[in-house]
Formats: sequence, structure tokens, C-alpha cells
Amino acid sequence: MWRYFSSLAWRLGAMNFIDVVPEQQIETISRHRYTAGVSICIPAYNEEATIEEAIRSAAATLQRSGLAGEILVLDDRSADGTWEILQRLKDIVPKVQIRRHQVNQGIAKTFTELYRWANMDLVFLNSADGQWKMQILLEMLPLMKDADLVVARRKQKHYRLNRQLVSWFFNLLPLLMFRTKTYDAGSVKLVRREIYEIPITSTGVFAEAERIVRARRRGYRVASVDVDHFSRTSGKATGAKFSLVMEALVDLFRCWIDIVLLRR
Repeated sequence: MWRYFSSLAWRLGAMNFIDVVPEQQIETISRHRYTAGVSICIPAYNEEATIEEAIRSAAATLQRSGLAGEILVLDDRSADGTWEILQRLKDIVPKVQIRRHQVNQGIAKTFTELYRWANMDLVFLNSADGQWKMQILLEMLPLMKDADLVVARRKQKHYRLNRQLVSWFFNLLPLLMFRTKTYDAGSVKLVRREIYEIPITSTGVFAEAERIVRARRRGYRVASVDVDHFSRTSGKATGAKFSLVMEALVDLFRCWIDIVLLRR
């Protein structure tokens, strides 16, 4: 049964449901001119087993890209040795900057702070748990010639069944409710920095999908690239946690009211 639903979601994702806005109608979100280059943003929470490899891989990938850049790491008040490792690495790995929350804020707020912290005109956010290799940035960069937001769509998701269903559900609903493909909203993305200034209503993890919907409605070009996805090697998955799912549902319907009914 799961294979049937996965196949259905993939076929729907390939259909042309996107409500395209003519390019000349793109809304200018910001007059700020960001520095040419890429900000690699890494959220961290109890990642002592993998954080050093993630940062060193980010530094190597940034060097291979040939672009100017920065590596921004935000520790969401880890309870293990993550912060101590970060303090050591910031003095020996080029371009690394680190911050730490005084109290745990959760993944959505951590993402938001990283986006606001970024100073480059391209933003690449990737986890530190090994599910996505940093090198996929090199596959995504060429697509930015014809896109403003690129989603790394996972070929296969290494999730338990309940998490698979949650992921499928929240990628299907925006397609039905907003006529917009989000591809794989919970995955890694490469995004023009100005898109993160688009106002959104979501306060939880649905913010990632809402941002894609709103960017597309403003005329920004959205693309995807298929990438390999690996099993988590550190940390603990919380994406299917009941409270987070309910928060995402509330955000989804609040977003639908704002966009579809109120036309904002």
C-alpha cells in the first residue's frame, strides 16, 4: 500500500498544477544587496558524533564551489559535547561562525534565525546528521542560472512508516490546496536570500512549504534536483512528533485562509 501512495505522490508531483505568475510581475521583496556568494547554514542539536565531519565537508564544498561564502552553525542548546566541538573548530576551519541558544528553541526557530543571519545572496541549509551530503550543493548551484529556489528532492526517504506518511501528506496537501508543487519541502534547499524576507504566517515546520508556495506566487522560479538520502547517523528524529504535526496542520489551514481566501 505504501508503494502505491508513494507512486501516486510522485505522479501528482510531476503534473503541472503550478499557478505561474508572469516574470515581469515578480514582487521586489528587499532593496538590500547581499554579498555575492553562498551561506552554508547548519542547525545543530546533540550532533557531537557528526558535527565535525559536517563542518569540514561544508568547508571543502565551499572551496570547491569557487564562491565566496560563510559557514554558519547554530547550536540549539545541545546537551552533549556539540558546543565544545564547535568552539574548537571555529578557530581552525576557515569561514566558520558559531552561535548558541541559551535555551532550546526547536527546529523551526533555529532555521529562521539561520536564514536571518545569512549575509550572502544564496543560502544553503543542510543538517549535521549525515542525511544529505554537503556536496549536493555543487549539483544545485548550476540550476540557479534558471531558478531562484532549488529543492533537493530525495530519491528515497529513510524514514519509518509513520514519518513517511506525514511527509507524503504534507507534500500532497499544498499541491491540492494551493495548486503548487513543493516537491520535497522538508528537504535541503538552495535559495536566494531575498526570498527569506517574504512574510509568512507559519510558526512551525510548515514554514518551509509555505515559503515555496509564496515565492512561486510572487513569480520566483522553483526547481528541483533528485538527490540521494541517507539514514541519520546522529541526533533524534522528531518530524512525526504529534505536537509538531498538529502545529503544521494549524499553520497549513491558516496559510490557506491567508492566501486563497484573503488573497494576501
